[in-house]
Amino acid sequence: MTHDILILGAGPSGSVLARRLASAGARVTLVGGASRPGWEGLSQRSHALLADEGEQLPAGVIYGPLRRSGAWAGRPVEGTEWLVERQRLAEALRANARSAGADYRSDTVTGLVKDGGIWRARLRTGGTLAAPLVIEARGRRGAERRGPLLLAVGQQFHVPRAGAPGTQIQATDAGWCWWAVRERALWVQIVARPRAGHPAAWLAAAAAQIPALARVLDAAVADGAPVARPAHARLGPAGCDPTRWRVGDAALALDPLSGQGVYEALRGARLVATAIESVLGGGDAPLAHRFVAERQAEAWATGVRRAAGFYRENAACSAFWADTAAAYEALLPEAVRVTAGIERRPVLCEGRITEREVVVTAEHPRGVWHVAGVPLVSLKGYLESAEHATVAGAAAALDRPPTAVASAIHWLQQTGMVARRPAGVPSGG
Repeated sequence: MTHDILILGAGPSGSVLARRLASAGARVTLVGGASRPGWEGLSQRSHALLADEGEQLPAGVIYGPLRRSGAWAGRPVEGTEWLVERQRLAEALRANARSAGADYRSDTVTGLVKDGGIWRARLRTGGTLAAPLVIEARGRRGAERRGPLLLAVGQQFHVPRAGAPGTQIQATDAGWCWWAVRERALWVQIVARPRAGHPAAWLAAAAAQIPALARVLDAAVADGAPVARPAHARLGPAGCDPTRWRVGDAALALDPLSGQGVYEALRGARLVATAIESVLGGGDAPLAHRFVAERQAEAWATGVRRAAGFYRENAACSAFWADTAAAYEALLPEAVRVTAGIERRPVLCEGRITEREVVVTAEHPRGVWHVAGVPLVSLKGYLESAEHATVAGAAAALDRPPTAVASAIHWLQQTGMVARRPAGVPSGG
């Protein structure tokens, strides 16, 4: 066996994860084929996260910033985003993974079994890859919890004259449309229900309702075949085997209205990389696995809530909007009254996932274990036990800077976890 980790799926999340783990010294094999064509908008946070991850991308892979405009629920949309071509981004990220030492196989995994503690992946071209740890990054497959079924159909065009670069988003009776113009290229994507007529007719129906779309399509010539992708929100199964992980859409996919796909892929890759690095460094594998699963479930719930809100805003337009909003709202967990207190939870501490006592509140149901590097439960214990609690005394007891201790005390006061104000903490915090 020549590998420590198999990553099945060479999209953005799988490739970023492969680079991170290979850079950390793991023997990584990345298996996957070419990505499907299409354009995607990158938000400011997605653009910043790519840079923060240290991903060096060739010129032209990301284009922008561009003006984003349109209308939503009767109000104008204004903003900024960057454009990226899915295939070029995936190729660049795979190249970065290979440069970091990951072994890339352009192939398809046709079978995966675990035998004697080792995962074995059978390849379409023949042969088998084996490793003690496997990461599923092949997109939306397997058992899942999902939102209402939606389909995104995209089409690229050539336009006769170069238009002003930018993107727009608009709603229709049957769905919503996003399009982007770059020089003499145009990409149009429509999201609707899979059974809302034939997807080939969606574009004409959208153009009939959106004059701005009709204008950019005037004299445009299709370039290639339409590309269809699932667009529903999805939460993959967490499982209980700490040798099998999920990342990207295999773990978590959000409705395009509620989150950037590239952002979630990058953030998810960072999360899983941190957890696996903790395990490889001797950390507790089940605890790290739980740490990731809890955060993926939280991101799912946040995305579902956001999607429900966006669809509800257009509920008066048609049954599509009202029904989709209701379907997402039905997925939201029932409100649970959280009693402020202290619990033991998995946390990230100095690069290692470990279990710590955390402060749980209604606003922070997953718990917070430190503020400004000051452990909250230890600070709370000092404040409650010291006869004359002071910021200086807490700083000395916890070996933390007084300014950080003051910030942590203020946080505890705001959440109601401590009643009295120690000497040295101003009344305004």
